[in-house]
Amino acid sequence: MISSFFPFLRLGMEHILTGYDHLLFIFSLLIARQTIKQYAAVITAFTVAHCLTLTLTVLDIINVPAIIVEPAIALSICYVAIENIFKKNVKKRWMITFVFGLIHGMGFADLLKGMHLAKNYLAFNIFSFNLGIEIAQLGILAILLPLLLLIQKWRYSARVVHICSAIAFLLGGLWLTERLL
Repeated sequence: MISSFFPFLRLGMEHILTGYDHLLFIFSLLIARQTIKQYAAVITAFTVAHCLTLTLTVLDIINVPAIIVEPAIALSICYVAIENIFKKNVKKRWMITFVFGLIHGMGFADLLKGMHLAKNYLAFNIFSFNLGIEIAQLGILAILLPLLLLIQKWRYSARVVHICSAIAFLLGGLWLTERLL
């Protein structure tokens, strides 16, 4: 059991760090001007939601086909990017983040489901994979947060948010089109 902890931890970390759609979603969530408390609420909502659906999906309690999940992930990027451009205040962003986190969790689960894991260590493997995802996300947050707080103090911060969000919208739109076709 212990021998599988680190491989699944690493797999979770790699899954986030190579999942460009998930990285862009996190970046899009965080680029908008927010307080530390709001950032914490957003990250917590995303974590709780994706942990829930990742577990339920791997355990075959829920099963939403990738043909629905993958375009929905791309759509979540587009939505958040548009919100960043047109909405001045994102105080309650944690609520939509929770909903989108449910979708992203199903996407995270696809990798584990494809591995056809043995039932006897399934809970432990899910836990270590999820922990890897969280470690990677917290690492990303640790890198981004000082930069984001610095950008917020800059007089061109709104312009930076709009440009980054427009790029995120375009990439999300490309991924959405690619996943629908």
